[in-house]
Amino acid sequence: MSLKVRLFLGVFLFISRVAFPQLTTNSSISLITVGPGQEVFTAFGHSALRISDPDLGIDNIYNYGTFSFNEGFYLRFTKGELNFWLSTAPFYRAFYSWTVYENRSVTQQVLNLNHNQKNALFGYLENNALPQNSVYRYDYFYDNCSNRIDAALKKVLGENIKFSPESIAQKHNTTGASIRQLTHGYLLQNPWGELGIETCLGIDMDKKITAEQFKFLPDYLMWNYDEAKIRSNGTWEPLVKEKVVLFQALNNASPPNHPFSPKAIFGFVLVLSCLLSLPALHKTLFARLFDFTLFLTSGAVGLLLLFLWFFTTHHSQINLNILWANPFNLVVSFLLFSKKRSPIFLKMSLVNGMLLALVLVFWTILPQRLNNAYLLICFTLLIRCFANYWFSKASSNKIKTAQSIKGL
Repeated sequence: MSLKVRLFLGVFLFISRVAFPQLTTNSSISLITVGPGQEVFTAFGHSALRISDPDLGIDNIYNYGTFSFNEGFYLRFTKGELNFWLSTAPFYRAFYSWTVYENRSVTQQVLNLNHNQKNALFGYLENNALPQNSVYRYDYFYDNCSNRIDAALKKVLGENIKFSPESIAQKHNTTGASIRQLTHGYLLQNPWGELGIETCLGIDMDKKITAEQFKFLPDYLMWNYDEAKIRSNGTWEPLVKEKVVLFQALNNASPPNHPFSPKAIFGFVLVLSCLLSLPALHKTLFARLFDFTLFLTSGAVGLLLLFLWFFTTHHSQINLNILWANPFNLVVSFLLFSKKRSPIFLKMSLVNGMLLALVLVFWTILPQRLNNAYLLICFTLLIRCFANYWFSKASSNKIKTAQSIKGL
């Protein structure tokens, strides 16, 4: 054991004896892993620490994933300014919520800690749970409930704990994976949630991260702890001495091929755009309202992406979704109602159509992997851009020809 680790444990043991009760030899500390839930913000699961000491009447959960829906939650979440904090609560209360209310699996790994290590970790958590220490700026991928737990154990145990993250990645065929690749499997049951996440988050999701960083996902934290080693009395032993599933979720998830999935809805919109591009239907009021809704919506999404890009602090910078969600589509949507299509409208339709064509050509090699549902939207926008350009150009040519004949 290094001198720094000895000093750290000594200080924490001294502080904990003064400020907090000492755990007895019958105590246990466990990593609790909660399976995915139905809501988008629970889709990746959850991690917490359980400290139990029957002699002291303690059985509490230490939860770094506590947040409030009040105080402008959605705006703060969008801007990347959401605060989370470490809270404590009786285990039975959290367990009841996870299992009865949310139907989520709960797995417990009892950690193989000696008496001094338990009290050092207990003191660390108790100190961290104080109001002046508990709040932290949440980050989806690099500072969340799982990261905080891992950091706590590393801080307390120092060189007495070691992991094999590369081995875990190999076992799950995720070596060299990006955040987008790691999270995809958790969102199969919630395609609209995945679409929203992949729309708002930018190219950062496609950067390859280290196997150690995979532990932002509770499952990877659990799997890493399964194979982790801890040094006790000079010998290396498994970190987890007991693993048990406390509750297995009932299998009542909806099928992934939902009839109203993004691909189904966008596919219908694409077929409709093809029909409205026929000469007999292109000039109808319905076609104009369809185009207005299409370009207004895509332009509004583009404005949102610009806001996230330049006015937030999280992973929304450099977002290539703006290639199809062109903010200038807002201008196009209102130009559609002019009786005479201006040269500006024609140029914007042509340029936008050419840009969309390039996006489709280079779709598979873009540095940011765009959600495949947006392929259908790109084709829809492309068809309507060229249809508007073609019919407007033809109409303009007819008018010019008629005027020249009249002039003769």
